[in-house]
Amino acid sequence: MDVSGELATVGTAAASALVVAMAGDGWRGFRTWLGRWFGDESDRQLTRLDRDREALLSAPEGEREDQAAGLSAAWAVRLQDEVDEAPEAGRELLAYVKQWQAENAHAAPQVGALSQRAKAKGKSRITQVGRDQITVRPERRS
Repeated sequence: MDVSGELATVGTAAASALVVAMAGDGWRGFRTWLGRWFGDESDRQLTRLDRDREALLSAPEGEREDQAAGLSAAWAVRLQDEVDEAPEAGRELLAYVKQWQAENAHAAPQVGALSQRAKAKGKSRITQVGRDQITVRPERRS
């Protein structure tokens, strides 16, 4: 895949690595790098990152995967918005994420993956945003 194609999904890849870092040993370095990357927005974004990390770490073990999936989805949107506005910054983020993943390959299993599958029939439709899934059945509306 060429770099421009990769930039279309860099938010998702970066958010996934970010959430893995939140739960593990690579957090401090990832956080510091993102602080520089966010520039003028760093104070606000780092506060948000710290709050989200605390929520992830304090989630009960049985809820941690759902919490991680929600955080990953939210950060994917935030990061992709930044990348869409500044493609050069997106290339920097992509390069850092690849480097971080190579250096922290052992960290990936610390946060589980969430997989969802849905099937709509008739005029029903399914909308999925992050980890949440909504099924709408027009015939059942009141």
